[in-house]
Amino acid sequence: MITGMKAYYLSRAVISIVFGVLFVLAGSAWWAGLLVAVVAFGWFLVAPRIGRYAVHPEAGVTALQRDERSQVINDKAARNAFIATMLALGGVLIYDASTGLASMPVAALEWLLILGVVVYYVSDVWLRRM
Repeated sequence: MITGMKAYYLSRAVISIVFGVLFVLAGSAWWAGLLVAVVAFGWFLVAPRIGRYAVHPEAGVTALQRDERSQVINDKAARNAFIATMLALGGVLIYDASTGLASMPVAALEWLLILGVVVYYVSDVWLRRM
């Protein structure tokens, strides 16, 4: 019987292959599916070592779990991203109203979404350093 981290890595290899196959079935080129599978498995290899999760090898397939500290950091980073996104959205709405635009361009919403993701990850990394 496979136990410990071997079960985790084997299960994640299967998940990575499934992601790659789904990309190919969705119409991507075979090399794109292979790239997705390799990147996904690379993440699964790195995840136990980066300090983002508590590693419990005795749990087998579910060896990575979030502890209380990680969950608090995740919540604070999400809060920071939400606040930054809402403030930027308010600024864009005020700007659009002052220029006489009746609606917000989709490109502005795309940039706001990107801003929120960037603020989340920067805040997450910053909070983990403390």
